[in-house]
Amino acid sequence: MRIGAHVSVAGGLGRAPGNARAVGCESLQVFVSNARGWAPPPVDPAGDQRFRADLAAAGLGPLFVHAPYLVNFASASPVTRERSREVVAATLAKAAAIGAAGVVVHAGQALASGRAAGLATTREALLPLADAAGPDLVLELTAGTRGSLAARFEEMAELLAACEHHPRLTVCMDTCHAQAAGYDLGDPAGATKALDELFATLGGRVVLVHANDSRDPVGAGRDRHCPIGTGTIGDRGFAAILAHPGLAALPVITETTGDPDQMATDLTRLKRLRPAPRPG
Repeated sequence: MRIGAHVSVAGGLGRAPGNARAVGCESLQVFVSNARGWAPPPVDPAGDQRFRADLAAAGLGPLFVHAPYLVNFASASPVTRERSREVVAATLAKAAAIGAAGVVVHAGQALASGRAAGLATTREALLPLADAAGPDLVLELTAGTRGSLAARFEEMAELLAACEHHPRLTVCMDTCHAQAAGYDLGDPAGATKALDELFATLGGRVVLVHANDSRDPVGAGRDRHCPIGTGTIGDRGFAAILAHPGLAALPVITETTGDPDQMATDLTRLKRLRPAPRPG
């Protein structure tokens, strides 16, 4: 289990390895373009090579890239779907250049078109992107807000089936999102039950966990992160989550804050809560 954080790239992507080391990361996640825009990431082959070398020298990994938040392949708008396709294609290329294991993409919302149409347009976009050589497309389970395509585990299984179980389509489970979608992670027994269900439903497709506490109660449908141990999941919930055998070899990355001091506190807390390695 490699515990890390989504770290800042302010001042340039090359700052990320140093930022990650400073707060105690083992793994990390970054944006490579504006998180709330459509602009593609910059092309910088020399900088990408330096970044890869710095990451290796720091002993950091795996690395994940998060796609911009605007991406929504289930949108009823052809313009949004095309912009989503373009920025994800560019993000995948950048992720390959910097040695990332995958690009995290929110599963999306079908607000106007309905679920069946949302699944169809998502399939239409994802399959060509997944067919191209490069890192995995890591589909993130969402918080269960209106029109969510894949907030519940069985909904993600349906989305993967619609995409023919393409081998380069994998899954990220976010603890805050799962709490919002109705899985009671604040109760240790509930957390164990939820993770049993996650791995029974999605199995080896789960490659990443986002560890975020939630400001809101279970089932609230609200995606509001807060520092580890300070929300409705709490230390007892995270201890049960991290103890689940399904997470034993997965990267766990927190997205609770942009403040380095709080980030370091969150990472220390997660490391304290994770099971000790077994001898031998």
